[in-house]
Amino acid sequence: MTRRPLIGISGSHNAQERQLFLRENYMQSVLDAGGIPVLLPQMADESIIPEILDQLDGLLLAGGGDVAPARYGMKPVPACGEADPQRDAFELAAIPLAMERHMPIFGICRGVQVLTVALGGTLIQDLETQCGIPNATHQQQAPYDRAVHDVRFEPGSVFTAITGLEVMHVNSSHHQAIANPGPHLRVEGRATDGVIEAVSCVDDDRVFGVQFHPEHMAYRDAYCASLFKHFVTLASAYRDER
Repeated sequence: MTRRPLIGISGSHNAQERQLFLRENYMQSVLDAGGIPVLLPQMADESIIPEILDQLDGLLLAGGGDVAPARYGMKPVPACGEADPQRDAFELAAIPLAMERHMPIFGICRGVQVLTVALGGTLIQDLETQCGIPNATHQQQAPYDRAVHDVRFEPGSVFTAITGLEVMHVNSSHHQAIANPGPHLRVEGRATDGVIEAVSCVDDDRVFGVQFHPEHMAYRDAYCASLFKHFVTLASAYRDER
């Protein structure tokens, strides 16, 4: 029997408590899509990253805290959250190594932000203080599986091909966003206020990300589930090529 593709998920890190953790709905969404999820060890020893990637068929970059502004050449504004240097270092080292392998990468919320930084882009550190967009617009209160705004995809976008939609109703839980996607990412979808919500890689169509949180809605929303199914399908093809 053909094995399911193995999906490595980079989750959150609590340095003070020496904890690595992840919301289980990321795991469940990957399982439901046909993959096997594993939480990646974001250890300080970056020399292990190539060996980790050698075992994987896909890399999922989960949500979490803010990326350090120094990573994209900026100083922090007062509203910027505290960064986790160890997580930043792990993910920013893993992303280019995964791309060298042409491994599928799916970034969600912080995940699409760190993907942007890894590929030469920059971030808005705080939508409210830097752009005048109230944080409440994009930071909903529980329940998180409720859609609160629309994302309009660009004509012919990979996301329209995946979901069959031109406009997708999504949830939202972020105060940062992509400012400049850089030379390697194309903008594929925006919220009505202009915030970038979906991107794909110019150089590799196996690399994509969203600013919203489909893992909260995939259990009951076929369109959010289709993003995970697409990712796992790409991972299966990558597995078969190796």
